Amino acid sequence: MYDQNYQDQTKIQGPQHTPAVQDDDDAIDIRALGLVLLRRKWIIVNTTLFSVVLCLLLLFQLTPRYTASAMLALETRQNQVVDVQAVMSGMGTDVAAIKTEIDVMTSRRLVGKTVDTLGLVRDREFNNALVTERGFLSYLNPLNWIPESWKRAVVGEPPVISEELRLANERARVIDAVTARLSVSNPPRSYTISVSFESSDAAKAARIANGLAELYLTDQLEAKFEATERANEWLNERIFDLRENVRSSEVAAQRFREDNQLIQTAGAGLVSDQQLAQLNTRLIDARTDLARTQARFSQIRNISDPENTDFAGLTEVLDSPLIQRLREQQSEVLRRRAELATRYGPKHPRMINVEAELADIDGNIKLEIRKVVSGIQNEVDVARARVTALEASLDQLKNENVALNRAQVQLRELEREAEANRVLLETFLARFKETTNQQDIQQADARIISRADTPLLASFPKKKLILALVAFAAIGLGVGLAFLLEMLDNGYRTLDQIKTDLGIRGVGIIPMLASNKLQGISVEDYLLDKPSSSFAEAHRNVHASLLYSGPRQNTPQVVMATSSVPGEGKSTFSLCYARLMAKSGLKVLLIEADLRRPVVKARLKIEVEQADLVSVLEGSDPGGQQLYKDDDSSLHILCGRGHSDPQKLFSGEKFTGLMSWAREQYDLVILDTPPVMAVSDSVVLSHHVDAVLYVVQWETTPKKSVESGITQLRDAGAPLAGTVITQVNIKRHQSYGYGDQGYYYGTKSGYYSN
Repeated sequence: MYDQNYQDQTKIQGPQHTPAVQDDDDAIDIRALGLVLLRRKWIIVNTTLFSVVLCLLLLFQLTPRYTASAMLALETRQNQVVDVQAVMSGMGTDVAAIKTEIDVMTSRRLVGKTVDTLGLVRDREFNNALVTERGFLSYLNPLNWIPESWKRAVVGEPPVISEELRLANERARVIDAVTARLSVSNPPRSYTISVSFESSDAAKAARIANGLAELYLTDQLEAKFEATERANEWLNERIFDLRENVRSSEVAAQRFREDNQLIQTAGAGLVSDQQLAQLNTRLIDARTDLARTQARFSQIRNISDPENTDFAGLTEVLDSPLIQRLREQQSEVLRRRAELATRYGPKHPRMINVEAELADIDGNIKLEIRKVVSGIQNEVDVARARVTALEASLDQLKNENVALNRAQVQLRELEREAEANRVLLETFLARFKETTNQQDIQQADARIISRADTPLLASFPKKKLILALVAFAAIGLGVGLAFLLEMLDNGYRTLDQIKTDLGIRGVGIIPMLASNKLQGISVEDYLLDKPSSSFAEAHRNVHASLLYSGPRQNTPQVVMATSSVPGEGKSTFSLCYARLMAKSGLKVLLIEADLRRPVVKARLKIEVEQADLVSVLEGSDPGGQQLYKDDDSSLHILCGRGHSDPQKLFSGEKFTGLMSWAREQYDLVILDTPPVMAVSDSVVLSHHVDAVLYVVQWETTPKKSVESGITQLRDAGAPLAGTVITQVNIKRHQSYGYGDQGYYYGTKSGYYSN
């Protein structure tokens, strides 16, 4: 039988469940990829058109925005007008310093100053609270479709806030909106900062960019002014404290000086030191004078003679003016006495007077000499007493000076503290004068090198660029969708796909007839009217593939057609195949074994009462006169009708006898059976046939359904001869470029008369 031979053939070829192994799994079939794009071209085109049109609608709804840019240069050199150290040093030029300045420019404080200065709170562009009408794009937000009453019911009534808080919140939102439009950047390896602002008004964008740059410079000057002012205030307070400290330290030093009598003279040190020096000098002089007087007194004592008390040779005697006058008088008297002695004798009165006068003078001289000697002795006593007194005074003054020196140590400490406070006060006074003068010569650490001009072209949206990107992305999306749909495609288009996935060969594909070709006639009538059409040739190819695929002596005589699910063209294929074979001269019997949904009688419009399969199996004689004969094709048909238990009929001996009778009477017997996945009638019928043709609808029947149906038949031992793909869209099939029979059915029209 054909079943046994077919099974032997499959054993030689290998397991039916094993897909065909490709020669190179990693090879990329460029042509196959191109064919995927070709057959899915409308997915790509429609996706691209939809995306581009939607993009155009959105672009024309968007409000154009303009970007204005100002540029600042950070000063790396500072002009030093005077050689005075600044309170706030110049800005650094490292990356961190530049980044800090960028953060300052984008800070809410500086942006808030810009908002307040330019009055942006009253601008509808930045303050949404001033906008009452809604734009087209707002309707795309589903939240805007919800009524306000519903929102209040869900989230509750908004809290009541004060007017001051409302204005503060409104200002904060404006600052956020302005910050979102602001862009501050620093080009690499440059000390410049670019300030860009985007607005729907070109002039407004330039005004805000320039305003922010100017406020930044003003803010730098204000920061320096504030720093200088704070320094001046601190210095002023510090100077006041230092003055008090200086006064207190000087008063403490002076009080200590007065309490300890540390009196100083101008440039001569303490009075006690001066007194000690003077007293020491006087003591030295007194001791010198004592030594001198003692020497003189010793000389007098050495030359003194008890028998001679004349000290006329003493210096003091010689230097005495009185003695000198007495000596002169003595000389004069002696001269007179000499003169009188020449004339008078010693007894002369005049000589006596002269002698008396001379004696008187000598007495006076001796008296004066004794006074001088007595005075020298007194001088020695006085000098000795003076030395003693001076020594006592010196000792007392030394003791006092030791105590004063101890006090002077503490005094010097107080004076050093007072001096340090005085020097610190002078330093702070000088710095205060410097910082006071700096307020008029402050410079910013940056300057504007390029002011923002009013832009002429909108920076957003860049329609051409966006359209190009959207078109490119849409094409990519379309290609992705094409391949995704191709991967998600759950149907079979070629016999090779079925063979690869399920290991069962294909015997033919049946094209789908368009309504313009049928022209109101049925498919089975078109087959007879156009015997040389591609549709008829497809059925002949199925018969040829089925007839000559195995050994010649074991060609199938009884063929069963089934499918996975209803609607795959199984009954149409069976009827067309049977009529075409009957028309070719074979004696053919078509048995409609689908007792669940019989359609042959309605399709052929059989009105006369003829034998049906149920009546035959229930006891009637299956004679030829009881079968319906198709006059157009000489096909004998045993129609079916509804029955409650078809499997009971097919499992009985009468059905076996019917099949034996059919094999004896006909060249070819075709059974139209119900779908495998719907009922199990086909499994029972498969044991009465030589070959099973499994019908699969092109691109529609799910692969899992086909796999399940074939697996079920295989498990039952059915003689699977191959698969037939029906209802093939030839035009689309050609675009896939498979190169099988379907390709030639559409291109080689010269061979067919469609």
